[in-house]
Amino acid sequence: MDRSKDTISLGAQPRGVGLRLGPWTLDMQRRRDAGRLLLAFLVFHALLWVVSSALTHRAPPWDNIEQLVWQQSLQWGYYKHPPFPTWWLSFWTTLLGKQIWVTFFAAQLSVVLMLYMVWRIGLLVMSPARALCAVLLSSLLVYHGIHGIMANHNTVQLMPVALLLWTGLLAVREGGWWRWLLAGLAAAFCMLTKYSALIWLAVLGLWMIQDLRMRRLRPWLGAGLALLVAAVLFAPHVQWLLREGAPTLGYVSKAVNGENDASQLGHWGRLLNFVVIQFGRALPLLLATGLLAWLLRSHARWPGVQVPERPELRFISFMALGPVLLTSLLGVAGVKLGSAWAATFFVVLGLWLMRFVPAYEPNRMVRTALIIAVGFELLMALSQALANGWLVDLKDRPARANFPAQNLAAQVDAVWRQHQPGPLHILVGETWLAGNVSVHAPTHPLVFLDADPQKSPWVKPEMVRQCGAMLVIDVRDLGQLPAAVNALREQAYAQGRIDLPWTRRGTGPHLQVEWSIVAPEKPGLCPVN
Repeated sequence: MDRSKDTISLGAQPRGVGLRLGPWTLDMQRRRDAGRLLLAFLVFHALLWVVSSALTHRAPPWDNIEQLVWQQSLQWGYYKHPPFPTWWLSFWTTLLGKQIWVTFFAAQLSVVLMLYMVWRIGLLVMSPARALCAVLLSSLLVYHGIHGIMANHNTVQLMPVALLLWTGLLAVREGGWWRWLLAGLAAAFCMLTKYSALIWLAVLGLWMIQDLRMRRLRPWLGAGLALLVAAVLFAPHVQWLLREGAPTLGYVSKAVNGENDASQLGHWGRLLNFVVIQFGRALPLLLATGLLAWLLRSHARWPGVQVPERPELRFISFMALGPVLLTSLLGVAGVKLGSAWAATFFVVLGLWLMRFVPAYEPNRMVRTALIIAVGFELLMALSQALANGWLVDLKDRPARANFPAQNLAAQVDAVWRQHQPGPLHILVGETWLAGNVSVHAPTHPLVFLDADPQKSPWVKPEMVRQCGAMLVIDVRDLGQLPAAVNALREQAYAQGRIDLPWTRRGTGPHLQVEWSIVAPEKPGLCPVN
């Protein structure tokens, strides 16, 4: 067999009718034409979610605000997670501006880059047409669409995880030191995104152990090189952990013990809840795959069907099922699983599900898959737009999507200017409230999270004394403030409340925010934001 070929071909390859898109006719048996259609679909996918979310959200998801706050200082780690997602978002906000839509764009760019790499993996195990169908269907996962606008560690990790799988498969399949080096680079970025990458590294290691191509010394030397590269790139984060007292490990410890959520479910109830939620988030992909298989079920097998090589089939099975099974075993062993932990676990599930789709004429199969994918995407995006736009306001329901962030920021800025001649440099509060104000305020003040220097290393304690500060507190939180915030409230020389209607219609509940101002002692020493 020619190693340059990705699959074993059985029989002749009869030509079907080309896929017509406007003035263009594309042949899905050709990798170049299938790739062109893929790129067009990825642009559609990204634009659909970015534009619809930007038009309907007055404020982004909580995680997006958290990243906008953290990027005020680029660190080798933050009190909850490793740093790469913050670097990623910082690059795009520096390039495009500190705008809410940029957070949606940065998140979806990670999704579409992941989908492109899934396409490249698919080309190693199946025909271009079937690989394209797998990517079209994979885009329908809730994690890739509805949750794909969340610029958090789960969404941003999709990109390096796909890169790790692609380069890892290539390294084992083709060899070459540079491929192992790239795999190590991808592993480092996975770990610098979220420690859950250890699940992926474990599954990838198990697959390598059983693969016959790893029964020689040379590939294991390559794997050792990859681990060395990953360790070198991860070392600065380890140094940060040692210097800062490992706050991220403390956060992980709380997470695995269920202390980061308010769930009252027991051991088996939590495990069942995890499985049910993952099924629900994969349901659009499962339904679309079932619909495609049903529509093609009654047709004769395509005589040019291509059969993937068995080792690569096993790779897809390991990567599609391994992370969820391993995580579920951890749940059985007593780890209290969080539903978002599995956000990256379904990267190649679409490739695995193609085994249930009958062989069919490539152009017609892709046309059918494209219609299904676009239809599902439009339905999901429309549902989210209605839920976060029209419906929440119609029901006068306060939600993050209709949070009056711009109006609040304007009022906070006006209050500060009434009491102080200089610009507002430091804002004290919790992530959501203070972060939204900082994003929309003219001076983009630094956010001193809960007045805690460990959470906000960009604000030194002496800066509050020199520059002064403004505290913003949701009145519903007044009874549970951190001691450091209460201490600053006692130092304030002016205090009041802002009252705003929460919804766009101006009816229903109001947002009430208490503000307090700590006077600056040496405003001339304040850094320029």
